[in-house]
Order: sequence, then structure tokens, then C-alpha cells
Amino acid sequence: MHHRQHIADMPAILHKKGIDDVVVSPGSRNAPLINSFMREFGHRCISIVDERSAAYVALGMASCSKMPVVLVCTSGTAALNYAPAVAEAFHMGVPLIIITADRPPEWIDQQDNQTIRQAGIYAANIKAFFSLPVEVNDEVELWHSRRIVNEACNIAQAGKPGPAHINVPLREPLYDEIPAAAEAAIITFSASVAFREPAGHLEKAWKEAGRILLVGGQQAYNKRLEKLLAIFDKDKRVCIIGEPMSNIRVKGVIRNPEPLLAGNESQHDLDPDLLIYFGGQVVSNRLKQFLRNCRVKHAWFIDPAGRHVDTFKQLTDVIQADPLCFFEWLSSLKNGPASDYNQLWQEHSRHVNALIQQVMAEPIEFSDLGIMQRISATLPATSVLFAGNSTIVRYIGFFPPRCREIYSNRGTSGIDGCVSTAAGVALATRDTVFALVGDQSFVYDSNALWNRSLPENLKVIVINNQGGGIFGLLDGPSSTPAFKPYLEAHHPVSIRELSAAFRVDYYTCSHYQDFDDAVENFIRVKGPAVFEFHTSPEINTGVFRNFVSYLKKSE
Repeated sequence: MHHRQHIADMPAILHKKGIDDVVVSPGSRNAPLINSFMREFGHRCISIVDERSAAYVALGMASCSKMPVVLVCTSGTAALNYAPAVAEAFHMGVPLIIITADRPPEWIDQQDNQTIRQAGIYAANIKAFFSLPVEVNDEVELWHSRRIVNEACNIAQAGKPGPAHINVPLREPLYDEIPAAAEAAIITFSASVAFREPAGHLEKAWKEAGRILLVGGQQAYNKRLEKLLAIFDKDKRVCIIGEPMSNIRVKGVIRNPEPLLAGNESQHDLDPDLLIYFGGQVVSNRLKQFLRNCRVKHAWFIDPAGRHVDTFKQLTDVIQADPLCFFEWLSSLKNGPASDYNQLWQEHSRHVNALIQQVMAEPIEFSDLGIMQRISATLPATSVLFAGNSTIVRYIGFFPPRCREIYSNRGTSGIDGCVSTAAGVALATRDTVFALVGDQSFVYDSNALWNRSLPENLKVIVINNQGGGIFGLLDGPSSTPAFKPYLEAHHPVSIRELSAAFRVDYYTCSHYQDFDDAVENFIRVKGPAVFEFHTSPEINTGVFRNFVSYLKKSE
């Protein structure tokens, strides 16, 4: 038996279990792993030098494909650079298989080159940690190694998906020949997703409720879920709120709760009797505050893992079920009492959206608000949007675009890997992917463009408001002495020159009258490209606050 048979078998096992994509970062200690994965996966094994960017690219690919993506890096701080994307994957529910090369145990804490403590390096932000043996010397050790690889892959996809970490200590020599993969047993994992009413009290609450609010958090588009939720459109008691990141497109869904609740946080005319929450994070702060202040009789959280998530401080029931199975059961129940609850929300929505159209029809200064409204109306319906964090994702809540699907890193809501994640999404789909980010996000993650596999269908739109634009929209931060020098944090980077450094096409415009032609050229051009909009932070703040003030006064 070859002492590195487990290194040869690992890629073969993962491939047989349905994994198609691997992202490696160059290194010496992980050379045996790279050689083994390249032999098994061929061109589906891509190389990205920057480990932080590589991990976010894998996150984007897995978010789109719904299958685990493998990450392979060398030892030391290379593994630490995976940490932000690992945390995002854990909190957002995206499956990753993280494989880190390591020094053998006898060299840990011995001041050896490129050596840190890698056991449990991702701590609480991971589903499981495993360590392979340095070498295999008998069939029992080989059986154990194969079982670990199977288990890591299964755990990453079970319940709420997430990352699993396999640490692989390797001794020199690192460049000797790897044996051929052997025929290894595949261990499958099956879970029951059927839902059965435990005691009848859920059915009773459903039938008695006169006002029912379904709130969908961030989730992937699901056609089966869309058909199930459409059934509730016939029930006048039910209103569905689904922000753009929820990818819910049923008739009558409330997609922009943030402006709808601009002047309604403390009123109770829209309070539900029954609140049903499913999916991931909710972006709208006004929606959160509204629901936390509601007078609710019952609040259910639907979750395959049965987590006790009480985002709205109203939780009465945790229902461990796949939302598809739960809503299939719910749709089989009879409707309850007569109600005008859905009508109340629809009338309020029509009123506020008419106000938004009215205020946006008036000439406004060249600003983030005006640009975001135009971008949302311009993006092709067949395209995919990746929304950056901070101001971007909030503006989208005011002007929901009509894209095929919308992604965003809302697990931890960081700006650090937005462009890389969008690149990963673009690698996993043939549709055009628009990454809509702020200047801080773009500069922070500009190494996303340092990628020999940079996809041709990636288009990056940068809203350059000269710093942390989000802080200018909030009353607290903008009134402090630290606002200008520390919070807004203006940077001197030229995005035009940064794009040129990576040999990526660059576009810009500074007037509304140039917008249509410039954006049309940007969309039409083949290959990855960057489009930058320059705006004034002072004008942005004034325009946005006047906009929100108008909505509040008109309530």
C-alpha cells in the first residue's frame, strides 16, 4: 500500500459524490493535493492566487450550483485567509469542502517555516472539522480516511448546508508521484424532509388567524416554492413579504417593505395574528422594527435544522421542516375567517409605490438614488445580480430589479469578498452576472480581477460615492467628529487605473443624459468589464433624506 493512497482517493471520492468544481491556490505544502485534484477534475480545477478571493469565488460558485465546491490551500496564514468566506458560508448556508495542507504534528510549535496551529482554525463558524493521518500504513487507516472524506461531504450538505474542514498534514517529499485512485466505497446520506403536524395546535392557529403574514428571508430561487406560495394568493387573510434577496416572485408579493414602512413603524393597522418566517436574513431594518413591535399571537420559524431563530422577538413555534414540505401541508388546509388583510397591504403598497414614481419623475441631482433607480430598471430580465453590502443592498430594497435571480453575501454582511463571490456566481452560470458594489467594496476586493479564470460574463458596476456612503445616510455616525476622517474613509484609488492594471475594460458616465448609451455599450461588450459612477457624498445624503422624508410626510 502506498503511504499517500488517501491523498489519491480523496478527489475521486468527492467527484463520485457529485462535486464538479475545485478552487486551488498555489503553494508548496499542498502540491500533492493540487496534483491529485488536477488529475481527477481536469479543467474544473481552477487556480486563484489570493486565498481570500479564492474562498469567496468558491462561495459564489456553490451559491449558484447548490453543490459543494472544494477549496485547497497550503499551510500557515493561507488557511487563515479563507476565514471570512468560511464564516459567510456558515451563516448563509452554503456548502464548502475546505482542504488545508499542514505540517506534520512533530513540527507544530517548533518555529518551522509556514507553520501555525491549524486544528479547529475556523472554530465556531464551521459545521465540522476533521484531520487526516499523515500517511496510511494499513487498510484500517485507509478505511478511516475514506470515511472522513465521505462524512465531511455529507455534513456539508445535510440540514442547513455549510462548510466542512479537512486538515491534511503532509511530510516531505512533496513532489513525488501520487498513486492512482483506488475503488473506494461511497457513503450516501438520506434525511427525512416530510412534515407532520405534531399535535394539531398549528392547524388550529392557522384556521383561526384572520391576518397572516409570510416573511421570506434571503434564499435561492425555487420554482416549486413559487408554485406553492402562489396558492396562498387566493386566501385573503395572507400577505407575503419577500425582499429582492428572497427571490420570491409570486403575484402580490411585497418586495420593497423598507419604503412601505417608512412612516408606519409604530402603527398597528398592519399587524398580523400569525407570522410565518422562513429562509435566511432580512435586510430591511424598518421591517424588523415593525415586526418586533407587532401584536402577534403566533410566530413560527420554519427551518430544516430546527434552529431557534427569533429575529423578530416574537417566536412561539420552531418547526423543523423543509419549507417546501411545510407549505405543501399548509396549502392543503382550509381557509379561515373572512379578512381584508391582504387588501390592506396591497392598497398601502400601491399608494407608496405611486409616491415613489411621483418623486422619481421629478428631476433630481446626479446621485446614488437616481443611478440605482435607473440601473434597476435597465438590467436585463435574464441576467443575474450580485448585490454588494452597505448602501447597495438597501437601495435595491427601494427599487427591486427584475433580474432572474439575486445573490448577496448577507450571512455576515461584509464587504470584503463581494466581487470575488460575484465572479464565482458567473463561473457557475452562463447568464450575464452584474456585480453592483460600492467603491470601498471594489477596492477592498480588487484582487478578484487577479484571476486567470475571470469569467467573460462578469460585469462590475461600481457606485463611487468616495467612501463609506452608508454612514452618511444614518443620523448617528454622520453627526460624530470621527465621521469624515474615520467612518467615511475616503480613499485615493483610481478605479480606472486599477481596472487597467488587471486589463479589464472600463466605462464611466457623469450625467443622466449619458446613462442609457453608456450602459447599453457596457452590457453589449464581450468580456468582463467595470462601469464606474462618480457621485458626491453630500448630494447623496441630501437626496436620500429628502426622498425618505417625502414618503413619511405623504403617509
